[in-house]
Amino acid sequence: MLRALWFFVQLCVVVAAAVWILSQRGAVDIAWNDYTLSLNLGIFLLALVLFTLVAVVFFKVVGVIVGAPGAMSRRRRENNRQKGFQALTRGFVAIAAGDSKKATGYAKDVRKLLPDETGLPLLLEAQSARLRGEEEAARYSFEKLLGDKDAAFFGIRGLLKSSLDEGDALKALGYAKVALDKNPKQPWILKSVYELELQNHHWHAAMATLERARKYKAIDDARARKDEIALLMILAEEDRISGNESAAFKKTERALKIGQGFTPAVLKIAENYLQQNKNGKVVSLVERAWKINPHPELAVLWGRVAPENTANDPLRRLRWFEKLVAIKPDSADGQLAAAKAAMEAGLAGEARGYLTMAETLRPSASVYRMRADLEEQTTRSPHAIREWMDKAANAAPDAVWYCTVTGAIYERWSPVAQPQGLFNTIEWGSPQIRSGFYQTPVLSDWKDPLMIETINS
Repeated sequence: MLRALWFFVQLCVVVAAAVWILSQRGAVDIAWNDYTLSLNLGIFLLALVLFTLVAVVFFKVVGVIVGAPGAMSRRRRENNRQKGFQALTRGFVAIAAGDSKKATGYAKDVRKLLPDETGLPLLLEAQSARLRGEEEAARYSFEKLLGDKDAAFFGIRGLLKSSLDEGDALKALGYAKVALDKNPKQPWILKSVYELELQNHHWHAAMATLERARKYKAIDDARARKDEIALLMILAEEDRISGNESAAFKKTERALKIGQGFTPAVLKIAENYLQQNKNGKVVSLVERAWKINPHPELAVLWGRVAPENTANDPLRRLRWFEKLVAIKPDSADGQLAAAKAAMEAGLAGEARGYLTMAETLRPSASVYRMRADLEEQTTRSPHAIREWMDKAANAAPDAVWYCTVTGAIYERWSPVAQPQGLFNTIEWGSPQIRSGFYQTPVLSDWKDPLMIETINS
């Protein structure tokens, strides 16, 4: 109804305009060579308006006819574009579902429908090729992606993953660093660069990256401190090998400051003092460390720096170890060290007292073995000896240096667990039983909002 009323209003306006034009008084004379044409002004104006309208319509029709091929081409390109992006979406869905056949088909459709596009179509081609197991084709597409400034990161990521799958950690590190240059504050990229630097034994670079990773919360503080200690111990050893004892000593001291009571650092510093005949400093060092982290190796070191007059006097040696017990009475390792000194001094009663206290604090195999040794030294009762050995067999195992990943046992701590080359996985404690070797993949923390990995990868 409103549309009809609007048309009627427009018609009235046109008729009124025509009547007004025709009602105008005046004449128009047109002289052309020997011809003269005289027209009423209203008729002339009306004819001029009609001629203008006809001309406009004519040129519009001609424009439509001339531009028809271009319009059809644009319409076709737009349709292809819509179909191409629809195929692109379906292709990524097929990738996520692990359907290589459909993914490949959609990738071909996208290439036909979007021949000038690079970014996402190349990514779909690369992922389709990877899904088919054609790693070279995938690498080729990823390398082409590097030329697209908007999608270059996907190319870097794909090449990084390909290098990791091939076991080429050095090449993977190169790609990871490129990714970090493009995204310098992304935590998961920082962590990946750090992990790869550790795998490649780039210790100095890893130390620098660790600081950045800690700043952007890519690595939690507990692990960062633990790794910093291990890296400092590695760098200190490199300085020691190169003959720079001063730098090595400073790095070891820094490691001990971060990890107070860290036994390997204490032992390294102590060795330096012993070479300079600074036994007093070793004594102070052990006393401070023992309060924080009593360890059997520190008890051995304590025995090494005992006063000279205790060498041939077992009783004085026992009194020396009693000082260690007094520093931290609730340490089973201190009680065991004193018990051993008492046994060497032939003081069975005191040895038994220390062993009883050690058993109360931490019943372990070493406690019961020493009880068996004490019985053999005193009563020599086969029954008593066998009873203590049976208890040792069934007791909790003694703490050792072991790899938290593989469960392998080591004689001493090392920042790298061989033969796997795992970084900072050796700890002091009871080894856990492992069903097999396991290591978290470097890219485990990478975000993947496009679901470009298969659901079963």
